[in-house]
Amino acid sequence: MKTRIISGAVMALILAAILAVGFLWQSIVITIAVALLAAGAVFELIHNAAGIKKKTIVIGACLFAALTVIAGNTLFIYGLISVIVLYGVFAAVMILVNHKEFDIGKIALVYALPVPFSLAFYLLNAIINSENGFYYLLLLLVFSCVCDMGAYFTGVTIGKHKLCPEISPKKTVEGAVGGIVASLIFAVVISLLFKKFSIGVIVATVPLCVLGMIGDLFASAIKRSVGLKDYGNLIPGHGGIMDRVDSIIMIAPLMFVLMLWEVI
Repeated sequence: MKTRIISGAVMALILAAILAVGFLWQSIVITIAVALLAAGAVFELIHNAAGIKKKTIVIGACLFAALTVIAGNTLFIYGLISVIVLYGVFAAVMILVNHKEFDIGKIALVYALPVPFSLAFYLLNAIINSENGFYYLLLLLVFSCVCDMGAYFTGVTIGKHKLCPEISPKKTVEGAVGGIVASLIFAVVISLLFKKFSIGVIVATVPLCVLGMIGDLFASAIKRSVGLKDYGNLIPGHGGIMDRVDSIIMIAPLMFVLMLWEVI
């Protein structure tokens, strides 16, 4: 627990420093940080979870993830499409070269898995670097981190009915409800502080929290299927990057759409 608290505090300080520099000086600092996170997450998925050890494939997938964030930020939709097309060609060539070693599972993983995760990080970066990025980042953390903590403490206190016992035995239905309630309270408070409160914030909180839970369970299902406890050991006491951002990258796409529609 001590290690977990210390590493959590260090992560918070690093995040605060990056955001301060990014918001006060150059937004590209945030983009580069998110790009590195995207590359690290894809590495954990391809190398650690999928068990693909070919360096060319792993490096190519990680570069694709980072370039998706950077190209999408600087060249917008044209850069994004170009990077995705290039990765599709690269992945197809790598699959052909290694076809004797790849079954249908590895083919699907190499060709398809990095794409939605990389796009999610691109949208995460777009949210943070938007006009009211700090506000939306706080909401994002409410829908993910506050919901997770609320679910944990509620589940420990009154949790009885298992939510998804075969994938995550400790999660309960009561905990899920508690997490959503906690998120609703924090979302309302933050929106009032930033003078952006609307009924849309309340309406959007439930589906966004549910999406975060789905992301958490989905990432856990991948780990369970290959016998992993954590995606990595980069963060002592917390695991890897994917162990920390699994809910966030599931929330980001819908949250981005709700921003565009001015629901939140």
